Amino acid sequence: MNRVQLDEQLLQRVTCGNAEAADFLANHWSPYVHEIDDIIDGDRPAPEDILATFARAIEVYSHPFYLRHMAELKRLLLVINNLYADTVAWEKSSEAWKREFADHNRHCGMEIVVAVAQICGGYEHARRISAEQREICYHDHHDNQGKAV
Repeated sequence: MNRVQLDEQLLQRVTCGNAEAADFLANHWSPYVHEIDDIIDGDRPAPEDILATFARAIEVYSHPFYLRHMAELKRLLLVINNLYADTVAWEKSSEAWKREFADHNRHCGMEIVVAVAQICGGYEHARRISAEQREICYHDHHDNQGKAV
């Protein structure tokens, strides 16, 4: 997921109209992952901003949708965190394949969008959302020549 908040129409499709899931994604998860990325990139260096992100984490991991589906989401979140750590470590590598890996995987947080789609609408629904999300992520993070932005 590469937008501060998902487009409302897309959000409704992802969540099959589940208001709790939509609130989790749009008002909690999406801002949270963007704030983390801003901290990593140095765009949120002020201690107050960092602490606000920690406060948001409390809201994310105590949100009713998360608590209701913690068994499905917790392990995935740990995998996403690990993958994101690899992308951060390799994004400026001298080895081209590591930079390409980092570029490809830097939007791994959107896997939660696919997981929410699966929880709300099943496997086939998640498959439809998955391809669309990957395309959005690519285009949001690359220029017309395919160069990462």
